[in-house]
Amino acid sequence: MKIKGKYSESAILHAVMLCVAGVLSVAVFFVVLNLSGGKMPEIGTSSSSASGTSESTAAASSAPKEEEYEPDRELANEMMDAVTDLIFDNYTVLRLYYTKGMNHKDEPYGNAPEDGYYTVDSDTYSSLSQIEEIVDRTYTAECAEDIKTNPLGYGAIYKTRDNGTLGIIAGYTPMQYTRSWENPQFEIDPISDDNCKISITIHEKSDDSEVPLEAEMIKTDDGWRLTSVIF
Repeated sequence: MKIKGKYSESAILHAVMLCVAGVLSVAVFFVVLNLSGGKMPEIGTSSSSASGTSESTAAASSAPKEEEYEPDRELANEMMDAVTDLIFDNYTVLRLYYTKGMNHKDEPYGNAPEDGYYTVDSDTYSSLSQIEEIVDRTYTAECAEDIKTNPLGYGAIYKTRDNGTLGIIAGYTPMQYTRSWENPQFEIDPISDDNCKISITIHEKSDDSEVPLEAEMIKTDDGWRLTSVIF
C-alpha cells in the first residue's frame, strides 16, 4: 500500500503540511492480456498438452496468493510523521555538510588556523553536539558516522576546537548542487512493520523540471532512520 504526502516549507522548510491518500494496486491481469496480444493464451489439443495445462492450472489455483503488505492505521500515521521529520532533517544536513556549510570567523591577523578549522559564525549553532544530534536522529548509525567523519572526502567538516568553539574545516568547498527542495512531494511504500520505501519529487532550480528520488527508512530501537542521505 502506497501513501502519498506533501511536505510544504518556507525558504528553509519550516512549515509542514502533508496529506494522505491511497493508491490503487496494479491490475496484473491486464498486463498479461496485453502481452498476449489482447487474447487469452490458447490451450493445446493434444492429450499431453491438455493434461499439462490442466495440472498447471490446478497448481496455480491452489497456490496461495501473495498479499500486499498493509500497515494498520496507527503504524501508517507513524510512518508518515516519521518521513516528514526525516525529510526536513535530511535537508538540514544536506545544507550543513554538503551544499552550503556555515560562515566562519577569521583568525587574528588573518592567519590560517593552526588546527585546520575556523570558528563557526552562527546564531543557530554553537556546538558540535547540536549538529551531530540532527545527524544521529536522521540516519542509521553507519550512515551517520560517515556524515560526521568524512562526508566530502577530506575529513570531518565540523569539530570542537581547543577553545571550546564549534569549528568548520578550513577550505570547506560545498558540492555543486542545482536542485530545489521547496515543497517536495513524497509517497511512502511500506514493505514491513520496520521497513519503508520512499519516493520523493523535487525540482531543478534552472527550469523547475521534476527530479524523482528514491530512499529507504528503517525502524531502529531509537525510531525511524534513513539509510542514506537523500540528494
